[in-house]
Amino acid sequence: MNKKNSISKEKIEENTVLFVACYMGRLILQNGGETYRTEETIRRTCEYYGIKANSFATLNTIITSIDSSDGKRYSKVDRIDSRTLNLDKVDRLNHIARNLNEYKISEIKEKIMEIEAENRMDFKKKVLGNVLVGSAFAILFKGEIRDSIVAFISTFILACADEFIKDLKLNNFFINFIGGVIAAIISLTFFKFNFIDDISISIISALMLLVPGISFTNSIRDIIAGDFVSGISRGVEAVTTGIALASGSGMILSIFL
Repeated sequence: MNKKNSISKEKIEENTVLFVACYMGRLILQNGGETYRTEETIRRTCEYYGIKANSFATLNTIITSIDSSDGKRYSKVDRIDSRTLNLDKVDRLNHIARNLNEYKISEIKEKIMEIEAENRMDFKKKVLGNVLVGSAFAILFKGEIRDSIVAFISTFILACADEFIKDLKLNNFFINFIGGVIAAIISLTFFKFNFIDDISISIISALMLLVPGISFTNSIRDIIAGDFVSGISRGVEAVTTGIALASGSGMILSIFL
């Protein structure tokens, strides 16, 4: 008997399966995964072990119920207090959910815990990616080298500020508001010293890193799929982020220009 067959016939307690399935689904949603992927992962995991499951996910709540072998129904509710964006974790969790026959339930739990415990992206890589993308956006928006330099500086400072602000656990609106303020102040400073001629290019180039493109895309995808609650929620979240960015930069420009 090979390993895959022996693992697939492993006798598992229903509560253990429910815990592991919801644990995996919660991490997927917390790291930027779609609600449909979260629900599918939970159902797929339970059904693999012969348990009928129903799952409903929104941006901040996952409700899962299973029908046990004794005829009773058990439910579990997970509250999502904070979300970030780490598609590498989503991909790895997704891989586990689609290859359950390769692991024992204890191994799945250990791998999920390892993925959750991993630190966020290396700070140096994050800063490098930010400054390269920010300065490239300035060129894309038909700016000059000086605009690109200012965008480079703005995105560097934004990356450093984001690392500090996240540790304070502020709400998302306020974080993006501060990002808009920082981008506007830096560009305005260089504009006052006549280093750049157009203040808008460097500001927009820096703020492009904060624009919630993935949230907006997932919103459209959810709405098309009929998941109107999560789709509209993501859409409102994207619009709110845009308002926060515009409010922060607009406030500075209205005061000093």
